[in-house]
Amino acid sequence: MTPVRLTALALVAGGALLLSPPPSDAGCGCDKPPPPIAAVRPFVTWEGGTITLFDARLVPGTAYRVHFDSTEDRWEGWTDGVGTLAPDLADGQLRPQLRVVVPRLGYGPQRVRVWQGDALLYELPPSELTYTAPPIPLVDTVGELSADEYRAGVGTDGTVYIAVDVSDVVGATSFKGQAVGYPLEFTHHDVTMYNAQGFLMQDLPEAEEGVLFDITPRKRLTSAALHYWRHQFATYNAEHRDRVDRQLDPTGTWHADGSYHVDHDRIVVAIRGTLNGNTLRPGGTPEFRLSVESTPADAVAP
Repeated sequence: MTPVRLTALALVAGGALLLSPPPSDAGCGCDKPPPPIAAVRPFVTWEGGTITLFDARLVPGTAYRVHFDSTEDRWEGWTDGVGTLAPDLADGQLRPQLRVVVPRLGYGPQRVRVWQGDALLYELPPSELTYTAPPIPLVDTVGELSADEYRAGVGTDGTVYIAVDVSDVVGATSFKGQAVGYPLEFTHHDVTMYNAQGFLMQDLPEAEEGVLFDITPRKRLTSAALHYWRHQFATYNAEHRDRVDRQLDPTGTWHADGSYHVDHDRIVVAIRGTLNGNTLRPGGTPEFRLSVESTPADAVAP
């Protein structure tokens, strides 16, 4: 397991870059465009994560075994599930699907095979699913989280995926994250954020630089640093706690009014950067120290 430390930081003049906060609301809550129709969703996962496989050959009520083959790390794993017929987040249409919990696997692309008894039903190529480290928990207090000996998964297209858990981040907070010992270079064009359901949560438009985000260049031994402003989520949390129509079904996917729920607790930062001028190789990154500084809005001097 990756060692994680959380230490206090002093706020000093000229210290961490503090972004100018945009309007502090949670209106974007569940108002996100649906994810696209896919063979598996989400397309990046981790140990203990849940994925859903979609295929017309899946029969509701039938038991299946799913085999994962880590194509770069030579690691295999199995999990079990039962087929269902349920609405698809993509368009609300009923589709045969198989929801399973992911076992521990090797980092990077996974070849997925679905078995019914001793017969192979179908398989998916490694480009469909990437395995990475479990989400690192963040906080909305002044501090620095340091995950030592951290590794992340890299997909077939060279994108590295870093997952964070912001379920305890309620107040508006600015985060600064970078890799120490892994001098990854990237710009705002290379960064996209998704959630654990496969929703596109955020890209980084150039017009929002200095307000929503900022990126400082890499140094000799550290990656470029991503500074990101996250608005408050007290409104979003209260809405789901107090409104009857926002109550969740047992899967945590749909509201009582039939609309879909967008999970804001687990976010995957996808970075298609370069290392020494080269696209990243699929598989697992070498070990590095992941550092994330947090500065809540109420800690910023006016």
